[in-house]
Amino acid sequence: MKIERFEAIDRCLYWKEKQTLVVGDLHLGYEENLNESGISIPKSQLKETIEIFERIFRVLKEKDWKIKEIVLLGDVKHYFSGILRQEFGDFKKVINLFEKNIEQNGKIFVVKGNHDNILEPITREYKNIELKEYYNIEDILFLHGHQLNMEKLNLKIVDKKNKLLVMGHFHTAISLIEGAKNEKFKCFLYGKLDLVKKYVIAMPSFFPLIEGSDILTEFDVDLSNFKVYILDEESNIYDFGKVKNLKHNPFH
Repeated sequence: MKIERFEAIDRCLYWKEKQTLVVGDLHLGYEENLNESGISIPKSQLKETIEIFERIFRVLKEKDWKIKEIVLLGDVKHYFSGILRQEFGDFKKVINLFEKNIEQNGKIFVVKGNHDNILEPITREYKNIELKEYYNIEDILFLHGHQLNMEKLNLKIVDKKNKLLVMGHFHTAISLIEGAKNEKFKCFLYGKLDLVKKYVIAMPSFFPLIEGSDILTEFDVDLSNFKVYILDEESNIYDFGKVKNLKHNPFH
């Protein structure tokens, strides 16, 4: 599915011209954080994360699309106040998988999210990883999105040349109701955001355990003219048109 100049593949974006794979929020270590808080859940996050990445890499290889860069859009880890043991281990396993699928001398750019205030001890041992506050490629600005809180924007990071912002952070999802059935799905959003007068792609979280926040009920900004691309349970992506044409839209 084409979104602007990207191909949406599962919950990632691939920029064919630049051979760049863009990945939303991973939130590695989520389960250990819950366990530290006294909530015990089975640990399946890493297994599911690896399986999804392997599926994405298979699709790219089948198309003979190579990867020279991977851009992680922040919130790579989940724990705010430090680095948990699981986060170290899970990050290493994910990076090992990346290194098997990226071109020789390929780079991994990690854009810091609001959960990544202590990330350098994890990334500094890798020569192919560069940690950044935000990342520009031509006229596209890749950022986490916490700088944009729907009320105030840190304009210092947005250049006049930027025509498109690609961000994570908001964990975009949508609930679809059919009769008594109500299901939530991850989704991409694409449209012009009045706050910045720029076009924006908001990516769903990569995080496999929670779908995200419902764009129809949990956002305090009018997204009516944004286009919605929904990811189903089989990793198919569907163009659902504009938000204003969907049911249960509070701005319609």
